[in-house]
Amino acid sequence: FETFWPNLTVREATNVFHVTKRKISEVLGIDLTAYWSGFYRVSPNIDLSYDVVSFTDLVQQSGVLSGEAASDKLVRADLLYSGEFLSGMDMEWVKNRRAELAQDYSEALATLAKSREDNGHKQEALGLYLRAAAHDRQREDIATSIMNLYHELGMYADALIAYDRLSEGLKDQLGVAPAPYIQALATTIRHDMEQAAV
Repeated sequence: FETFWPNLTVREATNVFHVTKRKISEVLGIDLTAYWSGFYRVSPNIDLSYDVVSFTDLVQQSGVLSGEAASDKLVRADLLYSGEFLSGMDMEWVKNRRAELAQDYSEALATLAKSREDNGHKQEALGLYLRAAAHDRQREDIATSIMNLYHELGMYADALIAYDRLSEGLKDQLGVAPAPYIQALATTIRHDMEQAAV
């Protein structure tokens, strides 16, 4: 009630809930809920398919698997994630859930990227890391992987752009600079870029 009808009393919100539930059931021609043990639940007569639940299940399943089985779950999760959760809404519970899902998605992409990188698919790994970084600009581990792959591919300027994005993200969000080892990596890349230009 606090989420959907915060300005109503419990009694008023209860009435609105029951009227809304009844009208939805009338329009759809089926009871959406069942009541037992003191709670309303989704009716067991409904075959409910919800992309967020499927996405979360696939990501969780990938965590207990390994190799191609885990990668397969992550690929399927990637296909399900089509954008921000309820992007047109700004209620607090929506924003919290949106942030959780975005973080899960970034982690799934990073894990899949690492798997691809370990199997020698550097270009595909790089693309996955870049997509993960777009969802989480402060992840130093992801930025480091991007910088290393660009460095290996001789794409020094792109590696330094990735470093700059990380630096800006950390400064804007947390007020800190990248870790010393990442700063050292950027220095190495700058040196190698200068040497390649000679």
